[in-house]
Amino acid sequence: MYTYPVGGRACRPPGRPRAAQWCGARVADAVNIDQFLRDRGFDTPEAARRAREVLQERGLTRAGKQAFAADKLVAAEAALAAALARVCGDACLRIDRWVPGPAREAVRVMPRGCEICGGSNNRRAALECARALARKRVRRVVIVGGTAATQHELHELLAGSGLEIRYVDGTKASHSGKDALANTRWAQLIVIWGATPLRHAVSELYTSEPPPDGRILTVSRRGVEALCGEIVRSYT
Repeated sequence: MYTYPVGGRACRPPGRPRAAQWCGARVADAVNIDQFLRDRGFDTPEAARRAREVLQERGLTRAGKQAFAADKLVAAEAALAAALARVCGDACLRIDRWVPGPAREAVRVMPRGCEICGGSNNRRAALECARALARKRVRRVVIVGGTAATQHELHELLAGSGLEIRYVDGTKASHSGKDALANTRWAQLIVIWGATPLRHAVSELYTSEPPPDGRILTVSRRGVEALCGEIVRSYT
């Protein structure tokens, strides 16, 4: 729990001679509204204005007040989470609309305050990729190539998306035609990540005889954002 000083106001009530002690108790129990909203990602004037309106509509504060009592903190957070979606752009707005749940009003914030991507280009791209594949009912993907680090990052970003992904280490000579055939029969999409460590002998196992009812996509740039962006474009 965070508490913020009210500041800038006389706080001695009538008939209270020990003003310093009374004032200190009130300050410690107050939450500065502007700081509260900034800390929770409402970091543009428009978003902060709309968030304050929500708090007023819920009876948690009123116009002109600088702070609310600390015992309203949980209710204030719940009210904002239920009413408003913080997004930094159109891509994150599309993702928010795709995620199941009650519809919320979108407010534009800075990337670091976005509840979808948190300012991460890779996270935004991965979620947009998951959305594009879900719309086309594609669930099973084989990715041929990529480093261990990028594969791990992509796995973490797509956790909970419903996608099933098999990663093929493009540097291993032990990857056989039998392995490739099994992956090809299983996959709805095969991605050849050509700009990463990838032996020609491995990629050729997938490209020499493309599956008749599957899709093969070659990505010529490194990075999670580039990979996901190419997948989205291929299904647009």
